[in-house]
Parts: sequence; structure tokens; C-alpha cells
Amino acid sequence: MKRKIKVIQVGLGQIGINIAKALLKHDDRFEIVGCVDSAPDKIHKDIGELLEPKGSPAASLPSATGGIFNLSIVGSIDDLKRKKADVVVHSTVSFMPEAGEQVLQLLDKGYNVITTAEEMFFLRQRDPKLFRKLDAAAKRKHLRLLATGVNPGFVMDSLVLMFTAPCVSITNIRVERMVNLSRRRLALQRKLGVGLTRQEFMKETESGRFGPVGLTDSAEFVAHHLDIKYDNIRSTIQPVIADHDYHGDDVFVAMNHVIGVRHEVVVEKQGQAILSLRLTMRIDASIEYDAIFIDGDPPVNVVINNGIMGDTATVGLVLNQLEYLLDSEPGYHDMADMRIPHFTLNHIS
Repeated sequence: MKRKIKVIQVGLGQIGINIAKALLKHDDRFEIVGCVDSAPDKIHKDIGELLEPKGSPAASLPSATGGIFNLSIVGSIDDLKRKKADVVVHSTVSFMPEAGEQVLQLLDKGYNVITTAEEMFFLRQRDPKLFRKLDAAAKRKHLRLLATGVNPGFVMDSLVLMFTAPCVSITNIRVERMVNLSRRRLALQRKLGVGLTRQEFMKETESGRFGPVGLTDSAEFVAHHLDIKYDNIRSTIQPVIADHDYHGDDVFVAMNHVIGVRHEVVVEKQGQAILSLRLTMRIDASIEYDAIFIDGDPPVNVVINNGIMGDTATVGLVLNQLEYLLDSEPGYHDMADMRIPHFTLNHIS
């Protein structure tokens, strides 16, 4: 029988709540022993009040009694004191330096960490100095750290690497992802500028904290692990503008306003594109798909119809990596260091 892993969930936004729900549903494998969120309206609440709001089925989570789990949310990592756990799932912020500071604090307290912070996915390239600092902190305390997720983390990077395995030569790789934003949470639509004017969108992109996060990290991850020697990486982010009024179930976008975003990253060598990643997210997308095209010997062309649902898949990637992370060597890992990702939670029925 596989061991039960004790988990602390840090961050209870929508992704954190979904992770906590999944952990509790798999209570034969996991036990939540602590929860952290800095939002004043969540501190001191029982976690069940967030996971099972009034009016929801009381039996939806196996260990609930009237929505109560006898586990209070604390407001900061310091409030965990010396609570024992096998691993912390960190899902608070996307960006550095906040994410890195929080993870370092967790390592200093003696916790293994798996984080969904996008800007930590390939920190080796994004911030080599901080990467070395976190790696040293983890090794010093015999701990492990992994950043994962869907984008970045899997679809446009780790999955790409896996599909290169049959090739004896490669000349070009193209990856495309089309996402229907109408099926995604409202917070993500706002983060991507839905409803803004073109001018408002372009001004927001100057902040560096707007639009899709991590696509350049995905490109650098693939280039690093395939040992691609390149001259330049070019990144462009453009709004998709509505050519008519859009009326959705939860959103209205006027004509000539932003209905989505297109982000493209191209890795170039001697003026030629050798790796290109294109992510398009729009609320009026008629189809969804993830596609990987590898020009090589043999050629590999993969299309995933309907695409991989990011929010749900992020939860799956976290849960399915927990045991592997604990069995890995101490230090800061990326997804290429892990075993081939696969479903680990229970028998397939």
C-alpha cells in the first residue's frame, strides 16, 4: 500500500481550492494538515467553509462533517510554526520576486515544495542567481523543490520533450495551443485583457505582469534540454480584436475591443526559426486544440482535439508529481528531472 502524504496547502485562490478539494477526495493517498491564505476573509475559517459552501452537497468530500474539517486557515507561512508535513503545495502568486521569497521561506522552515508559480518553472534561465540560492537551500536541508503546471509546465514544454524521443534528427519544432477563454474562469479573462481597448491592452503589457505568463520560459526549457544553440529569442504579445459585438453567458465585449490574446515566442539560429511556440486564447474560439509538429526523422505530428483543460490539468500535475518529488534527490528540480509523468492516484476504473 502506498504511503499517505501529509500536505500543507499555501494559497487558496481558485487553483489552490481545486488542489485542496482533489487532495481531500484522494484521502487514501493524501492528508491536508495545514492551509495558508493571507486574505482577511479567509483567515481563521475552517477549510470546509471554502471547499463546501453552504448549499453544496455535504458528502462531496469524503472526510467532511457538515462542511467542517477541524482545520483552520492561517494567515501566513510564519503561522505554520513547526507543523509537520511531507510537502507544501505553493499556489499563491505567478510572479517573481514574491514567489521566490515565499518558496525560500518554506525551504527555511524545512518543507519540500511543489509550486505552480509560472515564473519559477525554469528559474535556471530566468534568474540563475536565485536558482542557485534556492537549489543550495534545498540541498542544505535535504529538501526538494519542483515548479510545475500546464502552461508552462507540460503542454508546450515537457510534452514537447517527450515527443522528441523517437527522433534521430530534428530540424524544426512548432507548437500551437488554441484556448477558448469562454470556458475559463473570469479572473483569467481579465488577466488577459478581455474587454479592454487596444490602447489599454498595450499599456498593460508594459507592466510585465499582464497576459500569458511563462511562454518564453517554456521555449528556453525546450532549448536547454535539447541543447539547441540559438542566436535570438523573439517574443511578441498582441491583442485579438473583436470584429463584432460578442455576447457570452458571463461577458460582453464590444466591437473593436479585446476578445483575446496571441503570444508567440520564436527561437532563431542564423535568422531561421528552429523552435516556435504560439499560444492563442480568445473567448470566441470555435475549436480548441494543442498541437506539436516536429520536422525530423521520423517526423512527429500530434494534435490533441479539444485541448487539455488547464485548471483541471494543473491539479492533476501537482497531485501526480507529489510522490515522485519526495523520492527524488534533494535540490531544485525541473520537469525534465522527474520520472515520465503519469496518473498515480488510484486504479483506473
